[in-house]
Amino acid sequence: MTTYSIKAIKYCEQSVPGPQMFFMSRWDEWMQADFFFFILRRDDGQVLLVDCGVRDVDEIQPVVVAGGGQRARFRMDMSSQNIPLLLHREGIDPKDVAYVLLSHLHYDHCSNARLFPNARFVVSRTGWHLTLDPPHPALVPDILFPRDIIAYLAGEARDRLILLDDEAPEFLPGIGAFYVGGHSMCCQAFTVQTRQGLAVFPSDTIFYYANLEQNHPIGLAVDIKQCWQALDRVRKLGGLVVPPHDPELLVRHPGGHIA
Repeated sequence: MTTYSIKAIKYCEQSVPGPQMFFMSRWDEWMQADFFFFILRRDDGQVLLVDCGVRDVDEIQPVVVAGGGQRARFRMDMSSQNIPLLLHREGIDPKDVAYVLLSHLHYDHCSNARLFPNARFVVSRTGWHLTLDPPHPALVPDILFPRDIIAYLAGEARDRLILLDDEAPEFLPGIGAFYVGGHSMCCQAFTVQTRQGLAVFPSDTIFYYANLEQNHPIGLAVDIKQCWQALDRVRKLGGLVVPPHDPELLVRHPGGHIA
């Protein structure tokens, strides 16, 4: 059986209102959200990423501040936390990355796609079409959904774009995916086989371990029903859950070594 090691790389953090992380709750709290991308190394040395981080914090910052005020600013030092530098520290040349698994098409998850000239990009088919032709344009606001990257995936990189069906049990050896929606219309979850068992990347439809452990969905969602369904499905899968914005991740997995 093909297995992978997984390492989480933190590059940014943010203070966020409690109801963003817990639906209709934590009204008087501000909470910390950490930002990660994830390095997968296959048994044979092939390198894959889950998401690829923020390209330029100054580009996304106005949208962040408009939504949450100055307290919600992204805390990211572009001189020391930029994604190319962090990859270099891990001994990774972007041209050697074989696949970038995109959990969804928000700026903080996909805006560095152009860094990877040889990678294949894995996107939900349902999410892709809903992003290109949304039921309402307000669901895909500019900058949050980087137009240039979506155009890049649809155009220059179209031969390297893989659109997955809602159920894709093993589209690569040891890696599967399924559509979750919830947080955004384009969210998909990934399952990855490791030597410690199955790891589950639930996309931003589950921000924190506590969302899962307390059966309390996120509040920043376009479809709260899908968030409840994602909680149910991920709980049934078990295994190592990898929440994408939880500071607790580095407490439970020191140094970001998840498997």
